[in-house]
Amino acid sequence: MTGEAFAVLAALAYGVAGVAIVQGRPMARGDNGVFLSVLLTAALSCLLWLGWGGTTTGAHPAPRDLTGAILIFAVAGICSNGIGRQAMYWATERIGAVRAGLLRRLTPLFVLPCAYLLLGEVPAPQTLLGSALVLAGVLIYVLPQTRAARPAPDAPSQISANPLGLLLGTLSALAYALAFAFRGLGLDILPDPTFGAMIGAFAGALALLALALARKGLRDGLRHLSRDRQAAHWLTALGLSAGQILQFFALHSAPVVSVALLGTLEVMFSAAIILLITKGETVAIRPLILASILSTAGTAILLFA
Repeated sequence: MTGEAFAVLAALAYGVAGVAIVQGRPMARGDNGVFLSVLLTAALSCLLWLGWGGTTTGAHPAPRDLTGAILIFAVAGICSNGIGRQAMYWATERIGAVRAGLLRRLTPLFVLPCAYLLLGEVPAPQTLLGSALVLAGVLIYVLPQTRAARPAPDAPSQISANPLGLLLGTLSALAYALAFAFRGLGLDILPDPTFGAMIGAFAGALALLALALARKGLRDGLRHLSRDRQAAHWLTALGLSAGQILQFFALHSAPVVSVALLGTLEVMFSAAIILLITKGETVAIRPLILASILSTAGTAILLFA
């Protein structure tokens, strides 16, 4: 299976997780299962590493290189599981889910300079064409929804396009882009996706734990991180865990930019799940069909280029 195919599967897993997050929100009493998802990612990647881990090239890096790879994987985990995920939650609280979701689509744009500066990756023309089609397909669907969004009469007064919320959403997109680039850099040194996912998840969990303890104290902080354990929270955790591990496998054999842009298919998968299964939200059929055609064409170019 190619790296681009792993990236598509990761987007599907994240799409399932996104729907589950919405379903779990009404019953959430703490962090809506964010910490649970990071812990599950760490446990799953640890099991995978113990069973099937090891570098795919058979290389054995020097101790100094191994230490460097561990630190890079940890930084990637803090960027994605710590800063990126938490900043997006805070942004959603201030500007709403529609605006926050649209800002998340800035990630591929940030990946381009990050991948060039950290990895020296220059995208090929086919990559740019396929990526443009995928991104156009996603934007065709999400932009009308953003323009049509209106705050509900009983919505909290803090839900608006306030500068802090927009800044947090942009910070989240930048953090995810840095995570993509750092993961690719770490895999260049130590090509073991399961090990990298495990280190990143543990680093992200420690970052979330430290943040909760700093904000709420020991007792309330631990309670905040451990209260939400309903079925929707577990489904979210499984989706996010599978998505992150699949992304590591994708980055091992595909350019960072391709993986990041294919990740935008998450929006399309979420919309399809809502339309066909949960039916809990309104889905615009015509924009979805057009967006699906463009995204599928772009995905085909990336897969077979």
